Amino acid sequence: MAKAKNAPNKKQPNELLALAREVILSFARGLVSKDDPNRYDLEHKNGVTFFENYVVRYTDQYLKFTREFTKLAARKLNAQSVHESTIREMCRHAGQDYLKSAFSIDEAAASLVKTVLAEAGRQYVLLQPNHLIRHSEPAILSLGRVRSMPTELAGLNTALSKFQHVKLRVGTDQKTDHLIGMTTVSMPPSIWVVEVAATKENVQEEAKWLIDVAISLMRLSTQEWKGHFPGVGEIESHPTRSMKTMESLVTIEGDSVSIGGYKLPTWYESDADIVAALNAPEVQQRALILLDPSDKVLAQSVAQGLGWMTRGRQAVDRAERLLCFFTSIESLLTSNQKNDPVTQTISRHPSIIYSQNLNVRMKVYNQIKLLYALRSSTIHTGRREVLWNDVNSLQVYVETVFWIVLNRCDLNMTQERFAQSLSAASHGERWEFAVPISQPQQ
Repeated sequence: MAKAKNAPNKKQPNELLALAREVILSFARGLVSKDDPNRYDLEHKNGVTFFENYVVRYTDQYLKFTREFTKLAARKLNAQSVHESTIREMCRHAGQDYLKSAFSIDEAAASLVKTVLAEAGRQYVLLQPNHLIRHSEPAILSLGRVRSMPTELAGLNTALSKFQHVKLRVGTDQKTDHLIGMTTVSMPPSIWVVEVAATKENVQEEAKWLIDVAISLMRLSTQEWKGHFPGVGEIESHPTRSMKTMESLVTIEGDSVSIGGYKLPTWYESDADIVAALNAPEVQQRALILLDPSDKVLAQSVAQGLGWMTRGRQAVDRAERLLCFFTSIESLLTSNQKNDPVTQTISRHPSIIYSQNLNVRMKVYNQIKLLYALRSSTIHTGRREVLWNDVNSLQVYVETVFWIVLNRCDLNMTQERFAQSLSAASHGERWEFAVPISQPQQ
């Protein structure tokens, strides 16, 4: 299963307890007496809640302390475990339980803090449609905690096997049928199965990110792809949403008019060669590291870059693709060297990874520098003067750089160690992780 990241330390509950007390006490102060003639008035400015035989009006203090508690809790939890509306709902439930039970305020506050911090350890398995990978044979592609498989294999090869009353069936209608004792969910021929550590409201969002990381890793791990493979410059289909092939369009130019448009979606075709390539020990080892990276190691930056690379291929707008591809390369090159000029680093360091030939390095450096100027213009002025040729060139550089890093670098080295290797080679020296120069035979 996926491991929860950044679990709260032991000091965190103490930091939240004081606010938890104020949240619950201020909630209780809004209790409306049974003798109040306006007890069930719904027009209270801050809102009201009804539960069992209780009516509570939200006081200004309750809303204030709830905001402060939610903000502090969000800082303590990692992003995957934070869902502000969920925390606010927990505050409401804590206040209700306090009024209904014999809890002391200290017990109620401790329970609220424990419940909130438990969000960091929640584990889910998500099964959802896969519109990007087509399985030409009944085999499972597995990359860390992301798997793609034919839908008919889900019953025996996922956690769904524990629930005999829930079945998947292949169908294009994508609907759910509820019969007596049985629920059938319609899915396309392929599904994603993703292990996610997140709060429930964030599961789909976090699963999509993990899928995006896995797709780029999968793409760069073999050249055996067949089918309508999304080549450079092509729009990659969304991994979980169906892409329309026919569009309702009317396009007019002068005295001519054209109706509709047809676009063949792209996909990755999985066959025996692909399964063998992705099951290679080195690929599986990379997947385990990248889908659960430790803090401050190269794998963390590479995983972030892989995810943004996928989103660049998914983007339809040229300027958006440019921004995503540069976010990918910036994720890879992030370091603690705050004094490094950003433009110089983003232009020079990819050229060092890309080639050890000084003339090629200079060419790549100048091209990426020009492209980065386009990126800066888009970010700071909103200009969209980006050509497909520009974006496609950047995609080639980004994918090549990541392919080299994946195949030449120890993903467990620190990010700082990786950055130092690039800095050391930035004045024309050979990059230490480049392919060794073959020695002439004696």
